Amino acid sequence: MEILNVKVRDGTKAKLRQLNRNVSALVREQIDSLLEREATGGLHDRVSHLCGVIKGGPKNAATSKEYLKQYGPKRAA
Repeated sequence: MEILNVKVRDGTKAKLRQLNRNVSALVREQIDSLLEREATGGLHDRVSHLCGVIKGGPKNAATSKEYLKQYGPKRAA
């Protein structure tokens, strides 16, 4: 097991002890939880519940050249 030192605001340790928990165990659990969440997929997995929530727009707005023409002429790079 590795040792990790963490600085926290004054009073944090007392507040954690009020939870009647072992502070070290609590911190380990939260770090493990964070690492598991980060390792379980990419951005699409985290935001897939948002796909299709906006109704009414054209389905090909990002790729339709006709749709994009209304936003102005293409500028030279």
